[in-house]
Amino acid sequence: MNTYRVGFIGCGGIARAHAMGYRGANNANIEFVAGSDLNPDGEKAQRLASEYGITLYGSHQEMLENEKLDLISICTWPKAHSEATLAAAEYGARGIMCEKPMAVNLEEADQMIAACEASGSVLAIGHAHRFSPQAEMARSLIQKGEIGTVSLIWGHCSLDLMNNGTHVVDLVNYLNGDVEASWVMGQIDRQKNVSGRGNHPDMVVEDMALGRVGYKNGVVGLIELGERAHQAYQFHVVGSDGIIDVNATDGPALKVLSAYRQRGWYAPELQEVFSFQSELEELVEAVEGKKEHRSSARRGRAALEIIIGIFESSARRSVIEFPVDVQDFPLERMIAEGMLSQ
Repeated sequence: MNTYRVGFIGCGGIARAHAMGYRGANNANIEFVAGSDLNPDGEKAQRLASEYGITLYGSHQEMLENEKLDLISICTWPKAHSEATLAAAEYGARGIMCEKPMAVNLEEADQMIAACEASGSVLAIGHAHRFSPQAEMARSLIQKGEIGTVSLIWGHCSLDLMNNGTHVVDLVNYLNGDVEASWVMGQIDRQKNVSGRGNHPDMVVEDMALGRVGYKNGVVGLIELGERAHQAYQFHVVGSDGIIDVNATDGPALKVLSAYRQRGWYAPELQEVFSFQSELEELVEAVEGKKEHRSSARRGRAALEIIIGIFESSARRSVIEFPVDVQDFPLERMIAEGMLSQ
């Protein structure tokens, strides 16, 4: 069993979740080494250092210059994801787990992918919900034809597209077998002028967002986020012969209605897992060349492209065809141009 030396860029709450995931990984010996944070003397960074015995630095450049690391978790605010990933790739990290959203625009995402391909670093994006047992089982049942031909996957949650929305879009993609999108149409509302939330304080955000995505296999994805959306992180998969509900709020985490069963709704048995552990175990396997990470950088980019497409569709008031040829963050542009509230 190989030993992997781990470092963190950003030492807040999400870094602690990563640390717990690494600690539980059963396919590698994990050695916690170092972390960098804009506020290394802060309570969260100090707690991480105390619990996991890491050396703290005030910048990731200093950490990378002084430490030998194999795996790096990037747990910063979104606007720092790209630069931190480029630095980790240039440093030669074998594996990089970057939190979601991958980046704040497609230009940054492409730079991250190119840098990691050039350095041989495995880059994965923190869409941990792909590893939930209900999502895995739902995807398997869909692929086996349990509900016939799928026509619609509807996902919804609270907050905004670049926050919870990236998980919603990514899991719709996952449930649909990661088939490429063909087009997207979207609309947003922004009247409260919110600039930042607790875990994404560097981002302007919308109050409400709707997106309709057409995939190359004919499936339609419906994305609903914000204050007037259904607040649960939940998914409804509609097929010609049944329905699958993922993360149902009124019962088990997975419910299935299938014409083939002819017995009404049933709940498949699920094994409990810690998703952060599973995604980091798979990072090790990807580094060792055993498999592609299911949350690979290209799949993280696919989710970001849909989100950018929703914003751009709202800006243009038209359907956006793929690939989405937009290099900036449309929401910031819309605000700057006076299309939305400042």
